[in-house]
Amino acid sequence: MVTLSMMHTDYTIPAGWAVMVCPPAVHLNPKRYEDPLVFNPSRWEESTANNASKHFMAFGGGMRFCVGTDFTKLQMAVVLHSLVTKYRWVEIKGGNIVRTPGLHFPNGYHVRLHKKIY
Repeated sequence: MVTLSMMHTDYTIPAGWAVMVCPPAVHLNPKRYEDPLVFNPSRWEESTANNASKHFMAFGGGMRFCVGTDFTKLQMAVVLHSLVTKYRWVEIKGGNIVRTPGLHFPNGYHVRLHKKIY
């Protein structure tokens, strides 16, 4: 909640207004991330945890920070590890990606998983 009226660029934000952040607007900002639409996990290699968290808000922030963040990250790591180490991925049919506040695959994105034999 804005307690005092303020100017931001050419806009006046009146006192009493609620101001919210749209994480996808930050995540897809080319001023913040070079080629933000490109899948590039290497962009995080030189970031510190504090630096990355200022701009990457998958779990919210402040008072609204998700209480299940650590559990979710652990579950994602376990599932991803299992999928990558135990299965071979074969793309069957790609799909169009629509970038909205999240990713949407209107026609789906189909892959076939083959269990790896050791």
